[in-house]
Amino acid sequence: MQTIQLKKFGTVLVSRPAGLEAFRALRPTLDPNQPVAINFDGVLTVTPSWFDEFLTALAEYFSGRVELLATENASVRAMLPILAADRHDAASGPLQRAIVAMHLATSS
Repeated sequence: MQTIQLKKFGTVLVSRPAGLEAFRALRPTLDPNQPVAINFDGVLTVTPSWFDEFLTALAEYFSGRVELLATENASVRAMLPILAADRHDAASGPLQRAIVAMHLATSS
């Protein structure tokens, strides 16, 4: 499994355009035949808009074979249930698995 260290994009991750730019910069370095994990260590905060753009593109590229590694980061833990609500795309599976693994409350 390949692991993406989000801190390589900075410690404060904001805006949809920056999230998509991060995915586009990373894509050529990824092997689409191996699943991928996202590590939040070293990231201070990430906005829902940045992560939505990044994760959606990544999950589509990997056909949902993305895992979100457990974290104690409060901004990540608060964001995941918001992003998962009423979602039926490639990012839905990774988000739901992370919510269960991290024992997060959902809004539904």
